[in-house]
Amino acid sequence: MSDSRRVQIRNLLANWIGHGANMVVLLLLSPFVVHTLGKVEYGIWSLLMVLTGYMGVLDLGIRASTGRYVILYVGRGDRQRVDETIRTGLGFFVVVGVVVQVAAALIGWVFPSAFADVPPAYYGTVKLLLPLLAVNVWISAFASVIGSVLPAYDRFDLRCGLDLTVLAFRTVGTIWALKAGSGLVGLSMVVVACNVLALAGNWFLSRRVHPGLRVWPLVFSRERLRELFTYGFYALIGTISMKIIGQTDLVVTGALISVAAVTVYSVGAMLIYYSSTLIEQINQTFFPPVQRAEARGEMGAVRWLFFRQVRLAMIFGLPMNVGFMVFGTAFIRLWMLKGDFTESNVCKAGLVMAILASSKLLILFESGADALLAAVGHIRFSAIMNVANALLNLGLSVFFVVVLDWGLAGVAAGTLAARLIVGTFIVPWYACRKVGLNWRRYLADIGGRECICIAAFGAVCAAIRWAVPRPSWMVFWMQVVLALVCYVPIAWAVLVPGDDRRRMLGWLLRRGTEGRR
Repeated sequence: MSDSRRVQIRNLLANWIGHGANMVVLLLLSPFVVHTLGKVEYGIWSLLMVLTGYMGVLDLGIRASTGRYVILYVGRGDRQRVDETIRTGLGFFVVVGVVVQVAAALIGWVFPSAFADVPPAYYGTVKLLLPLLAVNVWISAFASVIGSVLPAYDRFDLRCGLDLTVLAFRTVGTIWALKAGSGLVGLSMVVVACNVLALAGNWFLSRRVHPGLRVWPLVFSRERLRELFTYGFYALIGTISMKIIGQTDLVVTGALISVAAVTVYSVGAMLIYYSSTLIEQINQTFFPPVQRAEARGEMGAVRWLFFRQVRLAMIFGLPMNVGFMVFGTAFIRLWMLKGDFTESNVCKAGLVMAILASSKLLILFESGADALLAAVGHIRFSAIMNVANALLNLGLSVFFVVVLDWGLAGVAAGTLAARLIVGTFIVPWYACRKVGLNWRRYLADIGGRECICIAAFGAVCAAIRWAVPRPSWMVFWMQVVLALVCYVPIAWAVLVPGDDRRRMLGWLLRRGTEGRR
């Protein structure tokens, strides 16, 4: 096995270990948090997370741009420009931190008007917590800029170790805060403290892999700022679009339906959003080698990495999302049916999960196309398409809720319909065109294989689900394991590339021969 392939496998496993740990904590902790806070208070917490997430767009795309140029200059061996890029990014965020605080204060004042059914007792808490959580946005930006050194050196394993440490502190802190009765204030303090820990960890690890890294004095290099803003402008557009697509659903729900409904929608959506991180981590793992190959002018390697990235995303993303569509309601019933989370809420959340999972299946077809375009310097087109997708998503969600009265299902349906109309085919077609890939081959090889797998695995899951419509936890996990066992031969035959099948079979034969000796 080549060193580059070994590094990719190591990085991908590191990312997935971190993601798996987050998923386990999510599954175990979410019912405790939801039932301890209650639907109204948890709905307010979800909205606070979304609104402070929106404040992240004030970075003007500099975080993404810093990461891109640090990887580029590390690939070229230009240590001076790596240093200048990081110090310039930090200098920018020192200035923008003031703007973030002002924005938080303003949002705190208009919050009661935007979400009219929030109880007045929470108005003061919201006005206090939004500026506090805005500090968290500022700290996260610093950590992101400094930590951009780690993926540039393919040290996702170090980043995973730091993430697991922060996750452990956050989990223990969340349980302690809620058991102590500190509610939203306690949760906010835990979030900020853990991001301070992440900042310190990124500083220590980045200096380890890039000796001599400096963050002071800050630099406001005109040349570095120009390139950061040039790339960052389109990265900002993409970031805003992704936030509209991924988070505005909660705002629409809170404004047009109710704050309590935000909790129901969150329960249906949270696993979809967290599981999609698995696919994003595949893209993140492949982005540095694609960027370095493009910097060296090795377009053959760029095309090969892109195809492998899409295949890998499908292999792991397809069973998750088909599983959410078929088993989602049963899982939510076992997971959340307690107290004021009724059977009606379970059905609504399950429908939201199924609709959003359908949209994620569409995304698998174009997985990695945005990252590919960013790596080869064509981020503008994908940014424009993301804007179109986001605006259509928002407009359709409002239309389905206000005009057609589809409720929570209408909010989710806006995401699915917008993805189907705008994003599914256009962006990968453009990416294939820019890197010299045959579009018809891509459509048949990737799209055709995906459709075959969805049909085959969906039929298997439906049959298993039909056999026991209301399982216990033990029976549910037995169903999931059985479905995955059935999925393996389907994925092996349809999605795994032929050269990988031959390589794995050869490895197994060699291991068997060595074992007999």
